[in-house]
Amino acid sequence: MERLLKTIDRINEWMGNWIRPLLYAFIGLVCFEVLLRYGFNHPTIQLPVIVTMAAGAMYVLSFGNIMRIDGHVRIDIFSRLLSRRGKAVLEVVMGALFFFPVIGALAVSAVGWTWYAWSIDERDMQTFWYARIGPSRTVVLIGLILFLLQGFAVFVRNLRILSGRKETP
Repeated sequence: MERLLKTIDRINEWMGNWIRPLLYAFIGLVCFEVLLRYGFNHPTIQLPVIVTMAAGAMYVLSFGNIMRIDGHVRIDIFSRLLSRRGKAVLEVVMGALFFFPVIGALAVSAVGWTWYAWSIDERDMQTFWYARIGPSRTVVLIGLILFLLQGFAVFVRNLRILSGRKETP
């Protein structure tokens, strides 16, 4: 089991390390679009769609790595007062009640939407560029699956804390 958990961690760490440099390219794209739009009064029809798709991809592909490093935003008013075991109880309960049902439902829904996008060659109708939606939906599905897997790894580790087993680093 530990090997599986470490593999999930490595995959999400790799994805986070791969996404990080893309952030700079994304910022460059946004700056370039702003320059074209407001500096030269010559906006493009492609860049807003590309920026939107790139932002969505970066966000969803980084969810698992952020969870791996415990970086998701929480309301720590109560949890900061809890012991390590108390935090583990809170994480297990909230994971079972909210995380797995919500992210699981999103992933299942993403499977359907991804299949649909590829099967009908769905296009983005916001511009006259008509970009394909399938690749973007596929990336969202992959990101949700990685997030769900990392949630499983965190859940198992919290169960180990509750059972009193020592966690291996």
